Amino acid sequence: MSLAQLKHEAKELSPAEQGELMAFLASIQIASDDDIRADFTRKIDDKNPANWMSLDDLKQRWAN
Repeated sequence: MSLAQLKHEAKELSPAEQGELMAFLASIQIASDDDIRADFTRKIDDKNPANWMSLDDLKQRWAN
């Protein structure tokens, strides 16, 4: 299957399925890239709420 076909199929998924696909693809990228994994780990371990993003803020960022 080509990348164009995959993109077309992804458009046909429900929003929940698209979210699951995004999470799966992100997990593959994180697992295979030490720099990305380290950055995610640093962000996850950040205890300062001033640096946190709400789910609503994230959804707004994705919408733009």
